[in-house]
Amino acid sequence: MVKAKNSPKLLSKGLPLIWFAIAAFLLYGQSISFHYTYLDDQSLILNSMDKLRSLTFLGKAFSEDVFHSPSGSGFYYRPLLTLTFMADAMIGRGNFAMFHVANIFYHILAVFLLYLFFIETGADRVRSFLFAMLFLAHPMVVQAVAWVPGRNDSLLAILILASFLSWIKFLKSNSNRHLLLHLMFYLLALLTKENAIVLPFLIVFYSAFICRTPLKLFTIPLAGWMVLTATWAIVRYHALGGEHGATLSYQLLSVARSLPAVLPFLGKGLFPVDLSVFPILTDMKVSLFLGIAAIGILIFLATITKPKAWFYYIFCILWFLAFLLPSFVSVNQQIPNFSEHRMYLSLPAILLFMMGCKPVKNTDFSHFMPVASIIGVCLVFCIVSFLHTLNFKDRFAFWHNAVDSSPSHAFNYNNLGAMYFLAGDMTKAEPLFRQALKINPREPMANSNTGLICMNTNRPADAEKYFLEEIRINPRYEHAYFNLGLLYFNHSRQEEGIRQWEKVLTFNHTYEDAFKALLFAYEKSGRTADYERIMVMGKANGVIP
Repeated sequence: MVKAKNSPKLLSKGLPLIWFAIAAFLLYGQSISFHYTYLDDQSLILNSMDKLRSLTFLGKAFSEDVFHSPSGSGFYYRPLLTLTFMADAMIGRGNFAMFHVANIFYHILAVFLLYLFFIETGADRVRSFLFAMLFLAHPMVVQAVAWVPGRNDSLLAILILASFLSWIKFLKSNSNRHLLLHLMFYLLALLTKENAIVLPFLIVFYSAFICRTPLKLFTIPLAGWMVLTATWAIVRYHALGGEHGATLSYQLLSVARSLPAVLPFLGKGLFPVDLSVFPILTDMKVSLFLGIAAIGILIFLATITKPKAWFYYIFCILWFLAFLLPSFVSVNQQIPNFSEHRMYLSLPAILLFMMGCKPVKNTDFSHFMPVASIIGVCLVFCIVSFLHTLNFKDRFAFWHNAVDSSPSHAFNYNNLGAMYFLAGDMTKAEPLFRQALKINPREPMANSNTGLICMNTNRPADAEKYFLEEIRINPRYEHAYFNLGLLYFNHSRQEEGIRQWEKVLTFNHTYEDAFKALLFAYEKSGRTADYERIMVMGKANGVIP
């Protein structure tokens, strides 16, 4: 890329970081007052706030999956994410606003590191600043900022970029200090998200084919990558309790089935429309066609560039796919969603691609018109992003957008119904649950939720039918057993109710409400031996003090 002879004083030293911070808070400041969306944030934060504020929870961050699932049944090993939640819970004293403030800061840091990365890979400061601003304002990164659990992708970007920058400095200086920093950031990235495992492959390609690095220089780094990756894999395996049915072949097959979703992600990357808080492939028709158009545009840009730059383009393509495809892994039979925060670390690859193409590379950004053009695109992005951010302001805004933008997904109707049920509005909740079952009669939890509506509106026969159907299709869903137990117990079928509550404890040894219900039932019926048994079990599992 062509380097400017002189960089503006406004971009000297650390000033770009200040401009990024101002822009980010102007764009995302409204999110500080946002509430829980009830997509993961209620289980990761709201229901765990007391634990997050205690240092005793530190060990569980590394020894369990991120949802702290019972019996090691989880799949997502994200200890660094939990540590950031702990920091926010302690600093903010449980105030959810602190979590949103932290998300904005993580985004600012990621943007600044991307700016430095653009410079280190050959761009001048003006060009790097403008394209970093495009990333800051891009609507595809909104979910990573406005939705608190989405920070996992901005955290990953921070660590991947820091690791890559340290590697580039290592190549230039052959300094062991930079190599150690690179390996440290790589390890932290692994502890953030599994996608980080692709970093060494990208680094080898970049170094060998673009920087022409001698092979002998990879000897020590290769040993470091292997040791760190193997150690992480072993710790992760034990923390998650094994594969639990999600074998490697099953995961690879799930990625293969989801490959068409690359097109909508690419389409939204170049043309950020058709946005959704919870998209599925069936309803991404507009962005699917835009993805096809985007491929045509990128191929055209590549063909008008000199062949010697093709390795650069291949690197951009590998970067885009390497961080996107692992997010396509599915560990269950549910319809996969393709949430936009997963694009956070793949989007820089598109920007790199555009920066390397002939029209952009040969543009003199010391002139007004090119700068004004990029600023104009940034302003459009800011307007779209600002409006899209409002879809994350609370649980009703979130799930209404999910239903409106992905109307073919039963999951969205079921969750919007759950929001109204929690608010005590049975009238609005029931048709949403029934619509979910109409779309997918086997939708997890939808039968149970409909049963709850029936139970709370004095329709016990209908409630029993729905609870039993939920148990039939979802035999390990403990809430269905518990609610069926309540139904039986409150309608003079106490023994049947007790049996359902006992079943709950076979699936979840820490189900507090089941312990309380059983203790009440056994005490009321005078079954002292069973009362003592449940009391001992509850104390052993830390449910009863």
